[in-house]
This record gives sequence, C-alpha cells and structure tokens, in this order.
Amino acid sequence: MNFFDLHCDTVSRCYFKSIIGKKSILKNNFHIDLERGKSTFEKWVQTFAFWIDDKIRPERAYRSFLKQYEYFQKFSLPLYSGNFDLDFCAVLMVEGGLLIGKDIHKIDELKKRNIKILTLTWNHENDIASGALALGGLKPFGKQVVFELENQNIVVDVSHLNEESFWDVARVAKKPFIATHSNARKMCENVRNLKDDQINEIKNRKGIIGLNFYKLFLGKDSKDGIGALVRHIDHFLKLGCEDILAIGSDFDGADMPDDIKDITSVLDINRAICENFGDAIAGKIMFENARRFFEKTFI
Repeated sequence: MNFFDLHCDTVSRCYFKSIIGKKSILKNNFHIDLERGKSTFEKWVQTFAFWIDDKIRPERAYRSFLKQYEYFQKFSLPLYSGNFDLDFCAVLMVEGGLLIGKDIHKIDELKKRNIKILTLTWNHENDIASGALALGGLKPFGKQVVFELENQNIVVDVSHLNEESFWDVARVAKKPFIATHSNARKMCENVRNLKDDQINEIKNRKGIIGLNFYKLFLGKDSKDGIGALVRHIDHFLKLGCEDILAIGSDFDGADMPDDIKDITSVLDINRAICENFGDAIAGKIMFENARRFFEKTFI
C-alpha cells in the first residue's frame, strides 16, 4: 500500500535523544524509522516536523530549529520536489511559529530550507497567534505572517490554534490552509480537535485534515484506537470530507493507543478503513488526498 503521513515528531525525538545517546531516524526503537517504513509501504511520503518548545525565547527557538535541521541533513534523505514518483520522500515542516519572533524575514530562511508547512503555534501564545491552551486570536503581526507564508508558498497549518485564532486565520487567508494532525471534536471533546464548522471551513477551502492517532484525541478507550479512528472517519465522511481527509499520525510526538504500536500498525488501520468504507476511500485517506493537495499547492 501507499502511505502519506502529514505529521510525525521523529526527527525532533531522535535529535533530543541523541544528545544523551545515539538515536537515528534510519533505525531506532521509536514509532518510526526508515527501515520499518520502507519495508512496510510500496510508496511512502513522510512529513517530518521540527518541534519548537513554546516556553522559550524566539532566538533560542530558532537555534533549536537550525540544530534539528542540521541533524536531519546528515541522513541525506530525498525531499519532495514537485511530484511523488520516488518510493520514499520527505516533506519538512515546523511545528510552532515561535521561532519567527517578530522577524518576518525568518520566513525566507524557512523557505531556503525547504520548509513546506508552518504550524502557527504550539499550545500556547506567541507573536503570531494563540494556541489551544491560550486566550486571544491572531495578532496584527500574525496577519503579516499568514500573508507572507502564502506569498512564499508555505502552507499554513491551523492544528494547535484555539478557535478565535482559527477563525481569524480564516478571515485573512487567501489560499487553502490545513490541519495536519487534528480529529473531530464531535467524537472526542478535546480543544485540539476540530468542531464541525471548522471542518466545513477547511473542506470548503479545499484544504486537508490529517487524522491524529494520539489516544487522547481519539476517545476514552485506549485499547481500541483503530475502532475510535474508524468512528472519527465515519463522522468526517458524513460531513462530506471524502476528498480532504488524510493521515497526520503524530507518531513520536504522542502516546498511541494499545493497538497502534508503530508505523507497521498503519497496515491494520488501512485494513479497517477498507473493511468499513471500501478500498477507494481508504486509498484517498491513506495517500491520494494528501498527494493531490501538495501537487496542486506546489506547482
């Protein structure tokens, strides 16, 4: 099968662990490594997030990004460059706009390093907007950031935003924006999940939403994560999201349910989606919707 994952924290996890001991994205005991992924899928596109701690100063956050980026470069992995013909390629994103501070030119630096997606906040407040655990909306500087990201063809990611910031982005954005790793709040009441009107907004803009495997975003029963995921998918499909629903696993950035152990469990997830919704919808969710969005976005 083919697999396109819109979000994992494997690079950040390996980098921070490598400070203590050697950890490699090629082979490790985390949720994802290249050895397991390449042996599991015929075609695999993995979005690697550079995670930014939002409790530090912007200057330190930017240095953290650079160090994570330098660590990633050591592995010389193929990057997405306009099509998905390779058996494997990586898409790069930053999770947390704190690293920009109030310097709009930092977006140029992200562009130079092939960053394709920016999650505007993590969970708290920065100079762009407020995250899911903070109050307030998009800042005046945040509007400039959204405009410049669109100008630089870097996709705006609204996962982690609170509702006020989400709707502020919706008012100022001209291009489709995405939620790389968020589920349906109707199915699991968590501030990181999307309400139906937010889902419809992304759908109407022809954005994309990545289903998150984090057990606290799926539901209360951590033993039946795949069953909960199927229920979330059913809700999204009832809202007409067949062509905008994808996967944003959050592997290596969150605790997984008992039945989603690592990247090899994606085969079980795909099987469950096929059984409940058919092969065509499974193909869209697992690969085709994300592929189509990116090929249209980065012409």
